[in-house]
Amino acid sequence: MNNIACVWIPPKYNISYIEKLYNSVKRNLTQPFNFYCLTTHPEEINNSDIISIALEKDTMFEVGNKGWWYKSNLFDKHEWDGQVLYLDLDTVVMGSLDKFFEWEVGKFRICQDFNRHFQSEYPVSNSSVMAFEANAYTNFYKEFQEEKVKNVKRHRGDQDWLTRILGKSKCWWPKEWAMSYKWEVLKGGLKFVGTDQYNEDVTTLHKDTSVLVFHGKPNPGEVLSDPIIAENWK
Repeated sequence: MNNIACVWIPPKYNISYIEKLYNSVKRNLTQPFNFYCLTTHPEEINNSDIISIALEKDTMFEVGNKGWWYKSNLFDKHEWDGQVLYLDLDTVVMGSLDKFFEWEVGKFRICQDFNRHFQSEYPVSNSSVMAFEANAYTNFYKEFQEEKVKNVKRHRGDQDWLTRILGKSKCWWPKEWAMSYKWEVLKGGLKFVGTDQYNEDVTTLHKDTSVLVFHGKPNPGEVLSDPIIAENWK
């Protein structure tokens, strides 16, 4: 069985983000799937189609708003098999997800960090959209837990940890499949980092783009004036 996974650590996003992600996956995946949500608040999930995986609160992650480290739990052993496609809660699914389960099966697939827009060979991975074989990377979780204090201090976030631990063993998704909304898609893409200068006056979507990633600000719920988002984030 194919699996979709997300991680929900309140209060950054409310539960509607999980529902919208589930709905968008259901619209855009033709294959049967299980939908999992790893969360510190499993009691708040009442949708029978969403399988909660309870996580214990970690004080190290809670202090200083480091909730992204809960993603490390994706690599713990869970009661799932097949492939796992992980999506951040602030992603917007625009098109078919089938290809994410069909491309380079057996390899760890992940985004190239979106700084690629300004530096094409940027070496860091971005963990907003990634796929892997279920329970095939439990050594990642073991390594993280054994060196947790060191890992949290050494890396700015989970994607830097994953970049290091994956080395050259990963595959980056084709660029157009998962794109940064604010840097690569909005008004033809940002001209220069740190500015509000864009390449075009209108926003158009590449025909192969299936997922828009909202890293940092804004969040999807803050740009519903854009019909591309309003039509797909529901």
